[in-house]
Amino acid sequence: MENDLIKERVQQALDCVQGLDEPYRGIAFQVILKELFREGIAPELKRVQRPDLPPKSFPPINEFFSAVHPKAYTDAVITIAYHLLHGEKVQSFTIQDIAESLSKCRAEKPKNLSDVLAGCARNGWLAEGNQKQRGMKSWYLTSTGEKYFQSKLNPAGMGG
Repeated sequence: MENDLIKERVQQALDCVQGLDEPYRGIAFQVILKELFREGIAPELKRVQRPDLPPKSFPPINEFFSAVHPKAYTDAVITIAYHLLHGEKVQSFTIQDIAESLSKCRAEKPKNLSDVLAGCARNGWLAEGNQKQRGMKSWYLTSTGEKYFQSKLNPAGMGG
């Protein structure tokens, strides 16, 4: 192949992976470049596009949790519930979902997470859902819980 064509294909592959983070950029570059040479795709005929990425309005749970830095267990649960609702678009969750999120955040788990959820429910921040999920009681963040998060816990209006 002629040098200009090689340079053109390399540049085309670089353009395709420009917005990706490592290690994905290097891997994607190799795959795209190989495909461009194998199929002989002309730049004007076909362009490899990046898959749609999720909206960047909410950071991952661990970053969100760290930014909020809840002090009490109830605040930690409300922070996670708020992220599940607004960041992950999950309407209801179980105690296991909260426990897994606490683990992802490397946060200390309370000895009795059920009591913490019940305390959030007594304050009106959480309510029991109508259906069980994976054989467990489901919970959801109430509008009172959302208002509590936004007024007391939300760092600099983060995430809504």
